[in-house]
Amino acid sequence: MAERGPGLIGGLAAGRPMLCSGVIAFAAAALTSVAYRDASIAFTETSVSFIAALFLVAAAPAATGAAAPRNFWLRMIFAGISAGLILAGRRLLLQTDATFGPFDANLALACASAAVFSLAAGAPLWRSAIAFAGVGLLSQLIAASAGLSIVALETARLGPIPSSGAALAFACGAGAALCVQIAAAFSREFAEGADNFDAAAKAAKGAAAPAIFALVVGGAALALCAFEADQDGPGVLAAGWIAAAAAAFHAACAICFLAGALALKAETERTAVDENRRRAALRPLLAAVRNLLPPSSAIAFSAIFLIIAVVAAFEANVSASAGEIALITVVAVAAALSFVSLRTALMAALFTAAAARIAVWGVELSGFSPPSETARIVATGLAAVLTAGLFLAWRDRRNPRRKTREVVRMALADSLFAYAAAAILAVCAVAASDIAGLWSEGVEAALFAGLMTAIGFIASPPLMTAVGALFGRD
Repeated sequence: MAERGPGLIGGLAAGRPMLCSGVIAFAAAALTSVAYRDASIAFTETSVSFIAALFLVAAAPAATGAAAPRNFWLRMIFAGISAGLILAGRRLLLQTDATFGPFDANLALACASAAVFSLAAGAPLWRSAIAFAGVGLLSQLIAASAGLSIVALETARLGPIPSSGAALAFACGAGAALCVQIAAAFSREFAEGADNFDAAAKAAKGAAAPAIFALVVGGAALALCAFEADQDGPGVLAAGWIAAAAAAFHAACAICFLAGALALKAETERTAVDENRRRAALRPLLAAVRNLLPPSSAIAFSAIFLIIAVVAAFEANVSASAGEIALITVVAVAAALSFVSLRTALMAALFTAAAARIAVWGVELSGFSPPSETARIVATGLAAVLTAGLFLAWRDRRNPRRKTREVVRMALADSLFAYAAAAILAVCAVAASDIAGLWSEGVEAALFAGLMTAIGFIASPPLMTAVGALFGRD
C-alpha cells in the first residue's frame, strides 16, 4: 500500500522552508513596524522584557540541557554547576540596586535555574526533543513580537485589554510545547527509516491538529476569562481574537521555522542512534508500566481517579466556575473535531475536568490559596493542550493487530518524556509573562499548569489503557 504523502502543511514547511519562514518573518516585522509607531514607552519596555524573558527561561535552558553529558554522575554535576552559577548570579544581583525596568531579573534567574537543572538532569529522556527544538524555540521570539504587536493594535483601537497578557502567556506556552512535539516526532520518524525531508514533513503534518486545537482552546479560554470579568462584547471578542491570533503565529513559527530547519540539516545517523538509545533506556520502565497496568487494573485506577475528582469537586472551597465548565466543553468539542477521534476527545475532556478539580483541592490541602479564576482557566487550557499530544500518540499507534497494552507502551515510548520536557518549557514560557510585568498572575498560572501536567504524567497511562480496553481495538 502506498504511504501517505506529507500533506499541504508538511510539504510547504519542509519543502519550501525559506519561502514560508520569510513570509512569516515579514508579516511579524510589518506588524511590529505599524503597531509600535504610536506605542507608549512603557509598553515598548514591557515588550522587550517579555522577549528577553522568553529567551532566558525557555530557549537558553533547552540549549543548556541538551548539552548535558550522558554519564549520570557527570550529568548531575553539570546540572548542579549550571544551576548554581545562575543562582550565584542571582545572589550577586540581589546585593546590588540594579533595576531593569519592568523586567524582574530575580524571578527570571530563579526560573532559569530550575529549568536548567530539570532539563539537564533528565537529558537522556528528552535530549533529541530539546536539542532539535532550538530553532523553533528561537522562532517563538518572533511570534511573541507579532503577538505583542496585535495587542498594541487592539489597545489603540479599543483601549486597555486586561486579559491580553494572559493571552500571550498561553500562546507562548502552547508554542514552546509544539516545538518539542515536532522535534520528538522528527527523531522518531528518522529512526524509523525516513530521511530528513520526510521526517520533517511528517512531523509538521502531525503538528497541524495540535496547533488547531491550541488555537481554538486558547481563543475560547481568553474569551471566557473576559466574559467572566464582565467585559463588554467588543472586549470579549478582542480577548478571544488576541489569543487565537497569537496562538496562530506561535504555531506557524514552530511548524515552518522548525520543520524547515530540520529538513535542511545535514543527515547523520547520530539522530537515529540517540533515539534508539533513548528507547532502549526506557524499556525497563515501560515493561514495568505494562506489567502493572493490565486492563482490569487500569480501569480500576481510572475509576478511582474520577472518584477522587468528584470528591475534590465537592470538598474544594473554590468551586468550578461557569467559565471552567464551558472550557471543558470546548476542549471536548475541539478535540473531537481537530483529532477526528471520539476516544481521544473523551480522554482529553475527562482528564482536563478531573485534573483541574484535583489540582485545586490539592492546593487547598497544602495550605495555599488557589489561583484566580483567570489563572485557572488559562492553566487548564494549557494543560489540555499539553496532554493532548500524549493522547494523540496513543491515537496514532492504534492498530487492529496490536493489543491495548502494546498500544499504550508504544505511545509512552513516543511521547511521555517529550510531554514532560514540553511541560517544563511551557510552564517557563507562561512564567515569562510575570517576569516581564506583562501579566501579574503568570507564575500562579504556570505553577497550576505544572501541577495539572504532573497529574497527567501519572494518570494518562492507566486512562489510555482503560479507554482502549473498554472500547476495544480499532
